[in-house]
Amino acid sequence: MDYGYRMLRHIVAQVFGNLGQAARLTLVPTFLPAAILLALFMSWGVSYTTFGDPTVDPAQLPDVNPGVIFLTVLAGVVVSVITYCWAAVGWHRFVLLEEYGRGVVPVWHGPYIMSYLGRAFLIGLFAVAVSIAAMIVIGIIISVVQSNAIAFVLLTGFTLGLTWLITRVGLILPAAALGQKMSFGESWEATKPVASHMLVPLFFISLAMVILNQLVIAIFGDSALSIVPSAVLYWFQVLLNLSLMTTLYGTQVEGRTLT
Repeated sequence: MDYGYRMLRHIVAQVFGNLGQAARLTLVPTFLPAAILLALFMSWGVSYTTFGDPTVDPAQLPDVNPGVIFLTVLAGVVVSVITYCWAAVGWHRFVLLEEYGRGVVPVWHGPYIMSYLGRAFLIGLFAVAVSIAAMIVIGIIISVVQSNAIAFVLLTGFTLGLTWLITRVGLILPAAALGQKMSFGESWEATKPVASHMLVPLFFISLAMVILNQLVIAIFGDSALSIVPSAVLYWFQVLLNLSLMTTLYGTQVEGRTLT
């Protein structure tokens, strides 16, 4: 597992050693659509806590057509997904090709971004299929055993296992950012030599984010003040996850060594 710890150190150093460039490449594409959507909802009289509540009744919103709200949210989600892919492509290309952004945004590579989006959608379908199958099995086990401890272990293992599976096939994403073709099988084969080592960064990144998010909740509760630290943590998690994929692509596909 020593290689796994070296990988974790490399990922962390890659992010924190390039924070300035990371901010220029990812902050605006990652947060601007959500910020605009949040500001729009608040201008409609929807509080911060209501904005994050999936049970909110659109009919209760003041002077706003529910259809407008639905279309606004749908458009916001679509734009956010595309801009996330834009930021992801920018980060992959910065690390692997030393391609710098233009001002406060990465270079727009339309075909690569759309390819990235399409491959991310395929990975999403894969994750849904695996999740359905796994949850059926876990549900049966929990219904028979009826133990909260076992349920916690199974669900934690499922989460880590699903993340591991997604990472195993996920090298198709940085490949898309570079305009390279790669299949699920090729990504799986490329990550085979480090399959067990990947668990180290996956586990510790997830654990750190859970602890830090719980700390934010403990300090701020559901106050609007929690938006800033929560957003910062989300940004770091995005960067660390992207850097994991980038590092794996660089070492397992391009033959680079960890520094």
